Amino acid sequence: MKMYKVELRVVAVVVAEDEAEAYQVAQDFKRDIVADDDCQDITVVGEVACPGDLSDGWDQECIPYGGDGYARVAELFGA
Repeated sequence: MKMYKVELRVVAVVVAEDEAEAYQVAQDFKRDIVADDDCQDITVVGEVACPGDLSDGWDQECIPYGGDGYARVAELFGA
């Protein structure tokens, strides 16, 4: 199996006094926001073929979605 990087775009409206607070409210409610959105905007960015293709906080110790739930990225590179 190959690994692919995908982007999911979610839009929400938050109540806040300013942009800094809006950011914090979004952080605080991130799980709820994602759970409430049907997330129709999904883009396949490209294949993750080597460690250099990882970004956005992903590293070789992460467990990707859609696998067996146990294999880390490093193991999948070696598979």
